[in-house]
Amino acid sequence: MRLLLFMAAMLASFTVVARVVNPVGIMNEAEDYLTVNPAHSIVLLEQIEAPDELPDNLFLRWHLIMMRASVPTNQLTRLMDSLEKAFTKQSTPYFKNNITSITSALGIWLRRERYYQDAQTSLDCSFKYAQNDRQRLTLTNSMALVAREQGAYKKARNLYARSKLLAEQMQQTPVLAMIENNLGIIALDQGNINEAEQLFRKALSDYQEIDKRSGKISAGINLLFVFVIKEQVVNYQRLIESTSKLTAIFPNQSKQALLLWLNARFEQLQGNEPDDKLKLALKVAYEELQSDKVKAQVHKYLAPKLNVDVSLPLQSAKQNFAASWFSAVEACNWD
Repeated sequence: MRLLLFMAAMLASFTVVARVVNPVGIMNEAEDYLTVNPAHSIVLLEQIEAPDELPDNLFLRWHLIMMRASVPTNQLTRLMDSLEKAFTKQSTPYFKNNITSITSALGIWLRRERYYQDAQTSLDCSFKYAQNDRQRLTLTNSMALVAREQGAYKKARNLYARSKLLAEQMQQTPVLAMIENNLGIIALDQGNINEAEQLFRKALSDYQEIDKRSGKISAGINLLFVFVIKEQVVNYQRLIESTSKLTAIFPNQSKQALLLWLNARFEQLQGNEPDDKLKLALKVAYEELQSDKVKAQVHKYLAPKLNVDVSLPLQSAKQNFAASWFSAVEACNWD
């Protein structure tokens, strides 16, 4: 009997230890996967039962990793859920030490949900507490994206020019690739197709060098877009297989939706007109595109060629984000 009680006590002790120690190992692994496969980071984090019952530091770390994994996979619901959970701990030292990462993620969510002024407010707060040039570079890129979404291309280009110079000095290949890709998107917005191609090629090369999967998908799809605009079938064929494989296993519906449009146009260039079933699928995919700017590009370059009737996005009305904790972001005082 004593032996059974002893074994039961040992088992209970082991369970408690496992619950405390195991999450750290899983989080370490999830963090390691953020660059090469953030989708797997999410899978790993979901293996931790009841993360809300973890001590504050681990609770916040779990949600921080989830935020970082949710951005490249475009999991906006997960992103906001983790943001709301994190702000319940805003008085803790761990939260304050990571305020730059938290408000940066919030700025991204706000931009993607078209709260542009609030996104700028959040990014300004994040910039205030940035601890190094690497963080400032990433935040400047996010600010440029906000400007681009509002059509402020001159402001966006100026922000990128400043960041690019610093990134080159610091030899920050990941940031350079991000800047090149986003400058290519601006060039595409403005109809400068040749400039866009050069920038997307450089971005893809840089992303391949650092083996960043989300970056390779983004730059690869953007380059494929240029190829179908220029009707370069051979170039498209060379790039589509590797990009398609990465996109298929990456849970980003917006990227998959855009690739469906590009492949439909590619098939058309080879003499295969879209049937009614495919046209319906393209209409559904159009609504899954990540931003109004992407929809505008598809509306301009692809929809007329494929004879698919989709509506050009209307200019978004200014809107304000409403959350009880957002006033703390506006005050931005975590000293």
